[in-house]
Amino acid sequence: MKTVVQTPHHEYSAAVRANVEERLHQLLHYYERIVSLRAVLERQSNLHRVELVANVGHHATLVVDARAGALEAAIDEALGRMRTILERHKGKRVDRRRRADRGKR
Repeated sequence: MKTVVQTPHHEYSAAVRANVEERLHQLLHYYERIVSLRAVLERQSNLHRVELVANVGHHATLVVDARAGALEAAIDEALGRMRTILERHKGKRVDRRRRADRGKR
């Protein structure tokens, strides 16, 4: 899985970038077929904005956007939403396969 952490307008420390990258890799526990993940960390006036974009193959792109006063809170919120979306996406893929298997019996 390819991971990219971008900070377009505000420089965050290397430790923050490494922490975000490590937490992105943990998303593989929820859906193992992730091709790439991109995190965009921005500071907008007094809010931190975190955008996560996951390419999960089969022309599917999942996008999550979170804003909070603290960077850590924005990261947690974005990762929580992405976990939910990945689990839902995985469930849909499994359900399709099960429906296809029923027709063969």
